[in-house]
Amino acid sequence: MKRTISLLILVVAAAFLVGCGASGGTSVAANKSPFGLNLGASSDTQVASRHDGERLDVIVPVFDPGIPEDPDEYEKLGIWPELRRTEAIRFAELLKQELQETQVFGDVRVAPDTAVTGDLYVIGTIRKSNGEDFEINLVARDVSGKRWMKQTYKHRVKEYHWQDIRQKGKDPYQPVFQKAASDLVKRLKKRSPKELSELRAITELRFAAAFVEDAFSEHLTYENKKIALVSLPADEDPMLVRTRAIRVADGLFMDKMQTHYRDFVRNTSSSYVAWQEHSLSSAKAARKAKNKAALQGIAGALLLIGAAAAAADNDSYDPYVAAGATAAAVSGVVMLQNSFATNAEGRFHRDNLMELGQSLNFEVAPQVVEVEDTTVTLRGDVQAQFIQWQQFLLKLYQEEAVPTTQL
Repeated sequence: MKRTISLLILVVAAAFLVGCGASGGTSVAANKSPFGLNLGASSDTQVASRHDGERLDVIVPVFDPGIPEDPDEYEKLGIWPELRRTEAIRFAELLKQELQETQVFGDVRVAPDTAVTGDLYVIGTIRKSNGEDFEINLVARDVSGKRWMKQTYKHRVKEYHWQDIRQKGKDPYQPVFQKAASDLVKRLKKRSPKELSELRAITELRFAAAFVEDAFSEHLTYENKKIALVSLPADEDPMLVRTRAIRVADGLFMDKMQTHYRDFVRNTSSSYVAWQEHSLSSAKAARKAKNKAALQGIAGALLLIGAAAAAADNDSYDPYVAAGATAAAVSGVVMLQNSFATNAEGRFHRDNLMELGQSLNFEVAPQVVEVEDTTVTLRGDVQAQFIQWQQFLLKLYQEEAVPTTQL
């Protein structure tokens, strides 16, 4: 019985090795995942763009780049901070463009975070991006705190994307953003006109309360991190009129800041697209090398186990069993050695990706903004300039200056 079990292990291991050699990589089934969306060419990304109701202003904060706190995790997870920070801006801009293409929303703007004025916020987190496999999480919440959507999107780039002339100029990750925009439109169409109108009112009152909390917070209720509208101030309320004028200035400033995001994406596009195209083959090779290494390691271990079992069971010293055990042991060692070599190949590809993904940074020059007779110079990165701008608006209100914008 022991001899039968030992030989069975050897047969299974040998069959396993033949399968590895024949497949040359991971099976199709192994590439599937029960989590998120696996997008294909048949994905429905077209949604009717007609929308006669309230048009919500959408804020797309710069994506969370998904960079771990421990630097030792960077290489293991295939993350390069410089590249991820660039992608965080790039992906927010791509999502913004797709939302604008639907023609059902109001102003769609990229912002450094959610501390800006909007009706709907679409918050993204990068989970994976290596040129071949792309995965993001998206959460959409309206200004009242109600969640519209929480979704994981996955996509695998095929090599033919770069070979097909019809795909020239298209980002290989674009299907993800098209699908996300389509999903948001579907959720928008489920909202009643009354609900959308109330969201617009909540946004206005939240903005006004930032300047005069006592005067406007009474029109809202706050419970369990949710905001509800209970009443409206008089339309001719002088404080409301003043905050509306300031909000116009705020909107024009945010529009101006959009040029910085667009310029950043445009200025880094050539480098990033080159990284995407070249990293596809490297990422694919690294994935196959990793899978091959894992299979080789398992097969080698099976052969060594089978050889040991066969040798231990060979009490009468059957020369055929002994020869088989020796051959299995040698094959197992060779397979384990090949596993280590394949892992080294994988490291080479990861190093190649790291070299391609370095030296991409977001820099914003100081800008001078004039509102009526008051001028302010904003310095630092985009987030710092937004904070300075908000402080400037508060100062304008406190000085009882009703601004007319000259941005």
